[in-house]
Amino acid sequence: MRPILLCLLLPALATAAAPKAEDPFVFQGVERVVAVADVHGDVEAFKEVLRLAGLIDAKDHWIGGKAHLVQTGDLPDRGDHTRDAFELLMRLEPEARKAGGRVHALLGNHECMNMRGDLRYVTPGELASFADQSPTADGPGEPRGTHGHTAAYAPDGRYGQWLRKHPAVIRVNDTLFMHGGLSPSVPGTTLEAVNRWVWQDVTPGQPPGGAVDPNGPVWFRGYATDEEAKWDAGLTQVLERFGARRMVMGHTPTKDGRLNVRFAGRVIVIDTGLSTHYGRHLAALELRGDRVTALYPEGRVPLLPVPKDSAAPRPAAKTGTK
Repeated sequence: MRPILLCLLLPALATAAAPKAEDPFVFQGVERVVAVADVHGDVEAFKEVLRLAGLIDAKDHWIGGKAHLVQTGDLPDRGDHTRDAFELLMRLEPEARKAGGRVHALLGNHECMNMRGDLRYVTPGELASFADQSPTADGPGEPRGTHGHTAAYAPDGRYGQWLRKHPAVIRVNDTLFMHGGLSPSVPGTTLEAVNRWVWQDVTPGQPPGGAVDPNGPVWFRGYATDEEAKWDAGLTQVLERFGARRMVMGHTPTKDGRLNVRFAGRVIVIDTGLSTHYGRHLAALELRGDRVTALYPEGRVPLLPVPKDSAAPRPAAKTGTK
């Protein structure tokens, strides 16, 4: 081949051979997934659910092996022990990774509100727990912990820095997980684009994005509250766009304290009101292949029928550790 022609072809060949970039928010080949919804400062209820699911031991250390835990947001507000919930997940993240599993702490609307300085739902005890996070003393008339809370949730604060490294939406195997829901109007064709849209609102100098948009993934309630006919076509379009079979979301407490299956299994609402503020209805969702199961203190409840071709035992899937 002539040298000039070779030089012209090399860039094209390199482009053709370059592997397609993987979405960093997609995790494949995970054998067991456990999802837990809104905690709202009730760390003891959260721990009880994690023990119920076999993910932590009596001393609150990871024993879940290669399982993936997805916490769908709203750790803070309405309860006094938000910091303890943060610290628990911050410690479990490396423990799970070391065992070949993962802990995914997703952003909810309340994480975003706190990072943006919206304290409408912060309890006095919760606010006071952040007092040691700032050297600046609270002034006369200021609630205890005011400056510490601001410092803690700032971009360089202990919790603000940690939270800003976390997404609002991920996909594990064929299931999308988020706090509120992915509406048909959500921009982008990758989860990375969606998450960057959310991060705009907690990044100084950026235009408004998905953490304040009522149709953003931390706020949207349509799939949980509206008539299914209103959103059926849109749900289908969104699932196809992001290569998923179903969505799992928190944010909207179910009326009976049980996991709620909608849209023929394409939507599962898992906010049962876990925290004491909402009645302490303990529950988690477990996904194992085609088996979709609710975990309650009184036992396991299948949520969807297992397809006939899935009834026979299959080799265990290789667990991803991205």
